[in-house]
Amino acid sequence: MKLAHWVFLLASLGVVVAGFYLYLAFPFLEVPTLLGPWPLYYLLPGAYALGFLVGGAYALALWLWGVGERRALLREVRRLQGEVNALKRERIEEIPRIPDREEV
Repeated sequence: MKLAHWVFLLASLGVVVAGFYLYLAFPFLEVPTLLGPWPLYYLLPGAYALGFLVGGAYALALWLWGVGERRALLREVRRLQGEVNALKRERIEEIPRIPDREEV
């Protein structure tokens, strides 16, 4: 995880430095858009931020899916434990008991 954090920090700093370089070296470069011309030094950090937001939304969706799967699996485990406990109550004579241990 530390490596991922360092890579993210270095990539973010690289984007900031590249945007600042474009601002200092080529402030006249513009990209035509429907909203009028936008400076190129806005687009690189903007595209990076948009990618970061899309990745965050994907990670959030993946986490929510995992939470749902966990709940479903826990429900299944509880159902199976209930079945096992019911079988233990029905066939109590078939379960060997060790006198010095507690019943689970």
